[in-house]
Amino acid sequence: MTNYKILFLGIISLMASCSIEAEVLPTPQTTGGKPLMQVMSERKSSRDYQENQSVTKQDLSNMLWAAWGITHDGKRTIATAMNRQELVLYVITPTEVSRYNPDANTLTVVNTGDFRKYCTMQDFAAIAPINIVLAVDVTKQNKPEFQAYTAGAASQNIYLYCAQAGLKTVVRAGFDQENLPKMLKLSDNERIMFVQTVGK
Repeated sequence: MTNYKILFLGIISLMASCSIEAEVLPTPQTTGGKPLMQVMSERKSSRDYQENQSVTKQDLSNMLWAAWGITHDGKRTIATAMNRQELVLYVITPTEVSRYNPDANTLTVVNTGDFRKYCTMQDFAAIAPINIVLAVDVTKQNKPEFQAYTAGAASQNIYLYCAQAGLKTVVRAGFDQENLPKMLKLSDNERIMFVQTVGK
């Protein structure tokens, strides 16, 4: 086999692996839903989740967009101090861990397996279908109070989306601080702020 053929097959293989890892989510539904004042009144934390339930890809796309999506002129659904845009979202399911790319509206798998037990100190989160890790890039924003604001604003938007979609959610600061960063394959620049559980 010639070197050109080997190179060509290598490129095809790389393209195939990239296409498998980056899952394009459904287009976020950015209109409709319940009135804002109603969902604010219905927002609550829930810690009772049904096992073996799932969240649709459309709901997942919608809530990730609500937390950290692109709106207009490159702006986001939440404000960040000095527009540093330091938020990083990871999604933990029963089968894999993925990183959210808001620009492309995709999830890229970073690890495979069920790692839900590492994102909680409470049993309910280990059976819920979705756990969203709210992390920050400390090289973009190094002030803890601004990092906390960003993660809190994103969490509230997830709460509001879940309230209008009939989903349960709760945000937590308790997780396995030693092993969860390893399972997420965090860079040295990333710091976990909270984990938010979503389910039914």
